[in-house]
Amino acid sequence: MKPNGIITLLTDFGEADGFVGAMKGVILSINSDAKIVDLSHQISPQDIEAGAFILNTCYHFFPPGTIHVAVVDPGVGSERRILAVAAHRYFFIAPDNQVLKYVLNSDETLTVVEVLNKQFFLKRVSRTFHGRDVFAPVAAHLSLGLPIRNLGNVILDYDRGAVDQAIATEQKILGKIIHIDKFGNLITNISEDQLQKPILSIIVGSTRMNRLSKSYAEVEIGKPLAIIGSSGFLEIVVRNDNAQKQLSVNRGDMVELIYG
Repeated sequence: MKPNGIITLLTDFGEADGFVGAMKGVILSINSDAKIVDLSHQISPQDIEAGAFILNTCYHFFPPGTIHVAVVDPGVGSERRILAVAAHRYFFIAPDNQVLKYVLNSDETLTVVEVLNKQFFLKRVSRTFHGRDVFAPVAAHLSLGLPIRNLGNVILDYDRGAVDQAIATEQKILGKIIHIDKFGNLITNISEDQLQKPILSIIVGSTRMNRLSKSYAEVEIGKPLAIIGSSGFLEIVVRNDNAQKQLSVNRGDMVELIYG
C-alpha cells in the first residue's frame, strides 16, 4: 500500500486557537504537496469515544492510501504510546488509547507500529503538543513514502479496546446509545442488518415507539421517531428538536427493540 498524499485530521482542539493551523504548517513544511482534510476539530475535549466513532464513520470514504491522524489525547506527555497502523488500505496515526478501536477490532491483517524513531519528530518535542511535534511530522513523512516500519517497532500488545455489540435474541435486541451528534440525535449500536423482523416496540428511557420511520417528516414536529441513520445504525430522533434533552438520556443508556 502506498500513500496517496491525502492526510486527514481529527482532533478535540476546536478552532479558537492555533493548534490545528500549527499541525498543518508542520505537515506542509515537510511535504508542501500534501492535501490536508479536516474531519472534525469539534470533538468534546478528551472524548475518546466520540473521536473513535466519528473516525469510524468517515475514514473509509477516502481513497486508499489516505493517512488518518486522530489526536484525542488526554494522556499526552505520559507513558502512553503513539501508534502508526496500516489497515483497511489506509494508514492511521493515533495515541494508544482506544481512539482506533473500531479499526483495530475490524481488521485482523493490520500492522501496528509503536512510533519511536525521533528522526521523524520535530527537533524540540513539547510535553503538551504531540499533535504538532510528533503526529504531524510523522504523517508528513509517511505521505512522502516512508515505510511504516521505519517509524519504530511492530507490536502486538496495543490497546485494542472493545466495541459494544447489540445483543440479539429471538424476542428482542438490547443495544445502547453510542454517540450523540450536535443535533441531539441518539445513535445506537443496533445495525440495520439486525432489523429483519417486524417491530412491536422501540424503547429508550421512558419513551416508546412502535415502528421505524423512513423520514423525519413521518411524525409531527416535536415528536420522537426511530430511523436508520447515515451511519447504518438505528437512531432515535425528535423532529426539529433535541432528542437527548427531550428524552433525558445519555450515551451508554440502553435501547430495547422488541419484535412483534
